[in-house]
Formats: sequence, structure tokens, C-alpha cells
Amino acid sequence: MATESIPQQVTIGSAVDPDAEVSLLEILDSVLNTGVVIQGSIIISLAGVDLVYLGLSVVLTSVETAIRHLDAAGISHQLRGRK
Repeated sequence: MATESIPQQVTIGSAVDPDAEVSLLEILDSVLNTGVVIQGSIIISLAGVDLVYLGLSVVLTSVETAIRHLDAAGISHQLRGRK
């Protein structure tokens, strides 16, 4: 069963001037400060039968941002006790 996802539009830069140039450093800074999740999947089927499912999830963020989000969710204290 294939599902469709709606792409989300992300605006980086000035909302006042959409034609303003944004440098690669500004984009990288924004990505690392907020985090990005990239998900995708491929289903190979033959005669309506799904044969192969490939799924991919990638999280791109800084360690500081990840820890901040884990603290907000109350998960980080569980991870710190692990060795």
C-alpha cells in the first residue's frame, strides 16, 4: 500500500524580502539549529504484490539541538544512565 506525503515548504531567510540572497552558511546554521528529518521509501512490486520495501529516515541536526529536544521531551535522563 503506497502512501503519499505532502512536501513541506521551508522558508529560510527574510520573510519581508523573498528575493534576498541567502548564503550557504546561513542555511547550514538554520538547519543545525532547528534540525531536519528526511524520510523516503521505495516499494518494488510485481503484479500488485509488494516484493521489496526500502525505507530511509535521516536526522540532521547539531548535538546541542538534539539534547535540547530530548530534554524537552524528558528522554535525555534515560539515555545518560546507559553505558
